[in-house]
Amino acid sequence: MILKSELRKNLEEGLPVLIYDFDGREEEVDMMFYGGKITWKSINLLRKDAGGLICYVTTENYGKKLGLDFMVNIVKEKYPNLAKKPVYGDEPAFSLWVNHVATRTGINDYDRAKTINELHNVISLINQDETLAREKFEKEFYSPGHVPILLSRGLNKRKGHTELSISLLEYVGLEKSAVIAEMLDDGKSMSKEKALRYAKYNGFLFIEGNEILKEVSL
Repeated sequence: MILKSELRKNLEEGLPVLIYDFDGREEEVDMMFYGGKITWKSINLLRKDAGGLICYVTTENYGKKLGLDFMVNIVKEKYPNLAKKPVYGDEPAFSLWVNHVATRTGINDYDRAKTINELHNVISLINQDETLAREKFEKEFYSPGHVPILLSRGLNKRKGHTELSISLLEYVGLEKSAVIAEMLDDGKSMSKEKALRYAKYNGFLFIEGNEILKEVSL
C-alpha cells in the first residue's frame, strides 16, 4: 500500500523513489525524483547509483502545449524503416533532447540540473499562461541537447516508467514533472531484489507498478 503523505513528503524533500514496472514488461527499476526538487546532487546520485539514461518527464498534453511531438512520430515521417517498437511492445516516450541556453556543454551535473530546473519552471508556468510558457521554452532551450524529454501517454495507454512516475505525482498532488533513470548493474539491468535491498539500505521508498495501478484511476 502506498502511503500518500509519506510519498509526498519524500518527494518534496528531494529524496528519490524507486519504481519497478511489471513482470513480463521491462522488468526494470527506475530511480525517480520530483522535478521541482532537482539539484546537482540529485543528478550525481542518478548518474552514480542508478547509471541509466537521465530523462525529464512530463505529460503528452503539456508537451503539445509547448509544441513538442513524440520522436517516434518524427522518425515515422523522416525515417520510416527505423520506426520499430521495442521488444516489450510499447512505442517509446521520447520527444526532443534539450539543453538550457545558460549551460556550457550541457552534460555535467550542474548543467543537467540547470536544464531540468528550467524545464520544471516552464511546466509550472503552463497552467498560468500557456503562451508565455511556450515562448519561454522556445527562447531558453535548444536541441539537440543532453536532457531527453519523455512524454507520458497515461497509464490507460502505456504502462512504462514514464507513465508510472507521472501517475505517482498526480496521486500526491505535485506538478507533473519528474526525472528518472534506470537502475543498472554490471552488464545488465539491476534486479528487483537488488534494487529493493538498495532502497532499504538507503531509506528510500520502493514501489511496484501493480501497487500504483491499485491506487490510481486510469
